[in-house]
Amino acid sequence: MIVSIEFLKEFLANHSLLMLFLTIGLGFLLSRIEFAGISLGVAAVLFVGLALGAWEEGKFVLPEIVGQLGLLLFIYPIGLQSGPSFFRLFRKRGLQMLLLATAAVGVAALLTGLAVKFLHISPAIAVGLFCGSTTNTPALALVSESLHLTPQAAQPAVGYSIAYPLAVIIPILLAQTLIWLQRLNLPKEAEKAEKAAGSHPQAASGNFQLESLLWEGKQISTTELFKPGIKVSRIQRGKEILLASPQSRLKAGDILHIVASETELNRLEKLLGPRVHLAGPETSRQTIDFRRMVLTNPELIGKSLKETRLEQDWEVVVTRLRRGDIDFVPSDETVLERGDRLRIVAPTEKMGALTQLLGDSQRSLAETDYVSLSLGILLGILLGEVVLPIGEVHLKLGMAGGTLIVALVLGWLGRLGPIIWNQPLEVNMTFRQLGMMLFFASVGLRSGSAFLAALQSQGPLLLLTGAGITLGASLVLLIGAYLILKWDWVTATGTLAGGQTQPAILAFVNQRIGSEAANIAYVGMMPAAMILKIVVAQLLLWLTTV
Repeated sequence: MIVSIEFLKEFLANHSLLMLFLTIGLGFLLSRIEFAGISLGVAAVLFVGLALGAWEEGKFVLPEIVGQLGLLLFIYPIGLQSGPSFFRLFRKRGLQMLLLATAAVGVAALLTGLAVKFLHISPAIAVGLFCGSTTNTPALALVSESLHLTPQAAQPAVGYSIAYPLAVIIPILLAQTLIWLQRLNLPKEAEKAEKAAGSHPQAASGNFQLESLLWEGKQISTTELFKPGIKVSRIQRGKEILLASPQSRLKAGDILHIVASETELNRLEKLLGPRVHLAGPETSRQTIDFRRMVLTNPELIGKSLKETRLEQDWEVVVTRLRRGDIDFVPSDETVLERGDRLRIVAPTEKMGALTQLLGDSQRSLAETDYVSLSLGILLGILLGEVVLPIGEVHLKLGMAGGTLIVALVLGWLGRLGPIIWNQPLEVNMTFRQLGMMLFFASVGLRSGSAFLAALQSQGPLLLLTGAGITLGASLVLLIGAYLILKWDWVTATGTLAGGQTQPAILAFVNQRIGSEAANIAYVGMMPAAMILKIVVAQLLLWLTTV
């Protein structure tokens, strides 16, 4: 039996690819396990790597390029997706979010420094505790990169791994405690959050019969029906079905098919007349049809709906746009992205030509633009190599920081001439998850033996220190957002998730109440918090080792 185990260890040590995919596969299985609705997520790959790495010290080590590639594939897609929301929200709440993120990261850094001075924790492990307590993988990557080829190279991952589990649980417990203490009505909190964020509410539809003569002869463009968030797609007039346009004139008795948020539909019912619950104009598809089409035509990607002149030149109505899991009513200013699913109402004979215009190619959607991907990551690596003199300290953003900043800007730009920077959401998520698993597998296997040694010598102390750092940072974020800035619970907890750069907290919020506002707060806060942690982690490492 002993011989067989030794043979297995030797076999795995000599087959790096086998070890890599064994770690990822076991970690992904473990990520599916939930306790009280909480799971480790993809971070489970890190813990499997640590366990395997501790099993045989120094043998199960992957080539360094595996971790570096994983880091880049993880960071770059996050920046691309977050760019538009980050800059939009930064203009609205930028200073408040920046101050809040600075305060939280500052408290976490202060507690880390105190742990080094008074608890005599190794600086490299303490900085890892800082990264794990604030669940910031890019900061860990940058610190590990700075300690490359030193005896302390594995220590940051040790601190990160010890602090990470409680860093997921503590903020969720705080958010739940706030609900109990304040006796919050979450649907009302979500309504306030959606209004404040100006996010896209879920689209709904209804048929309304015009009863009042006040609407007689009016063009849609001159009424309450012509505003962002409302689309009139069809008009039933007797037995005739008409395609609606801004120039359409209304008549008493018309049945209008309207797409808007449920809140808007309830408001319109008071203005227009009662909803008609029998078959309406949308049931007839003889002369006017509707279809979902996937946008894959590069000529339209990155342009606003108005700039495409789709509705004006083609005389159609774009009633809904599905992006990710959200269906919303697009406005003229909505910038179209590759992979958007547009629901178009148009004369039946135009459907074929419209399909060709938009592309509607699932195969094209699955293809990745490797030119823009490679160029964007290349720019990020180059920016990360720029040395930033801060007093006597010379800092570099490193691959992680440089790539994140470049990706945020490129995601915000959308396209530059013929180059489309954004990737389809499905491709973005795939690269992100793959990158995180590659990075975690590499770091875990490399750090396993050091992790075991630290647990045996200082386990309880490191665990409590990490919990204290998490608690301090989380309280600053939650109290600052909810009690001082008076934001609603949904926005406050989305901000907490972004400040902690922890999607598990965001998943908890979305489980409790479906609101896009939480996601917006998350992506608004996350980049600022992430960049601050990257810089502060490197500063901490320098300050605690001089």
